[in-house]
Amino acid sequence: MSLAGVSKTAVWRWRVRFMEAGVEGLLLDKTRPSRIPKLAYEVADGIVALNLGEPPSETTHWTGLVMAQVAGVSLTSVQRIWRAHGLPPYRIRTFKLSHDPTFAARVCDIVGLYVERDRS
Repeated sequence: MSLAGVSKTAVWRWRVRFMEAGVEGLLLDKTRPSRIPKLAYEVADGIVALNLGEPPSETTHWTGLVMAQVAGVSLTSVQRIWRAHGLPPYRIRTFKLSHDPTFAARVCDIVGLYVERDRS
């Protein structure tokens, strides 16, 4: 058992199957599919592409739940993909402009304050 790297229960199951069906019984149960089917690469690529774009509606950044709803996958899948690609959804590398109509005037006022402070 230790040489094969398997547990005692696995060996016991193999012995029972061998006694019931011989070598054929061992060959039939060689592999089993995983519980959860893996996501297609296209789905992961789509989530990465969505993460680089703007989030829907009034949200400021992508959350796991919003991404899961938009992509049609589970929250765990989104988190796994983000972790694999090193994507923190809350960190945006670009500057986001406000949709406020008075934004430009406010920026000028604030920059003007800093310029005046440096002149003094």
